[in-house]
Amino acid sequence: MLKTLLLLLASASAPVVQAVEPEWLPFHWGMGSVAGGPPERLGLLLPVTVNGVACTVQLDTGANGEWNWRRGGPAATDMRAEIAVAGQRRAIPASAANLVQLQQPDCGGAPIAIVGNALFDMGSLTLDLGKSRYAWTPAALLAGARNAEPLLYLSWAEGGGHVMVEVTRAGAAGLSYALLDTGAARFGVVATTAAEWRALTGSAALPVPDQTSMRFPGPNGEDVVCTEIALAGGLEVGGKRLAPRAAYCSGHSFKAPVQLAGTVGMAALGNRTVVLDYLSRRWMLSD
Repeated sequence: MLKTLLLLLASASAPVVQAVEPEWLPFHWGMGSVAGGPPERLGLLLPVTVNGVACTVQLDTGANGEWNWRRGGPAATDMRAEIAVAGQRRAIPASAANLVQLQQPDCGGAPIAIVGNALFDMGSLTLDLGKSRYAWTPAALLAGARNAEPLLYLSWAEGGGHVMVEVTRAGAAGLSYALLDTGAARFGVVATTAAEWRALTGSAALPVPDQTSMRFPGPNGEDVVCTEIALAGGLEVGGKRLAPRAAYCSGHSFKAPVQLAGTVGMAALGNRTVVLDYLSRRWMLSD
């Protein structure tokens, strides 16, 4: 894990090494137990103020939009809430129903909204998963960094985009792309279709749900069932060899318009540091 973020800003003819210490802000992990197991990281939560009230939001790089209220349905167009997060201040469309948590102790004890890539894609986002801290800057941190990996930022809905990173399965010819998703905090890698499962695992049979399977409502209220296995051979992600568990989740409504090798969740990355440079379309994963 990087204690100080080292950005190798280099070209073949003029290598330069620049050490940059981000202006860190704290986040915390939403913890919970799944299927009767031990406490796990279930969500990455950022402190935020909404109309001056301290709340939290869930960071979801699997979501394209800037801000999605958790309660109250669509926001009004003639009302605004003043929010401050990641050193940014915004006026966000809101309704009275969206803001009901502000009247409750501890802002209702749950995230008031989900924030996606559009809130950060005019700069670079750094996540130190081990030390529970993050930083955002309007700079292109990885521009010219020869040890950075390519990042695809694809948009198929209004506002923002989705972060795709290269993954290579052990023994596979060529590479594929997977969604990098902080919203899948407790998962290693996830497939939601048989094609994604083949891309992640090769010839492994689809796992059969059992008493250890996880069951939860999907983004549109659908019933999702996830069953995990050990991923033989692991994956190369961000230039690093990882050994995540692989989950097959049936019933999920998310469907990308491009063929993916599933989703990479935060459990796959452990306590590493992640840098997403949206401007340069590059990313970096620490050792």
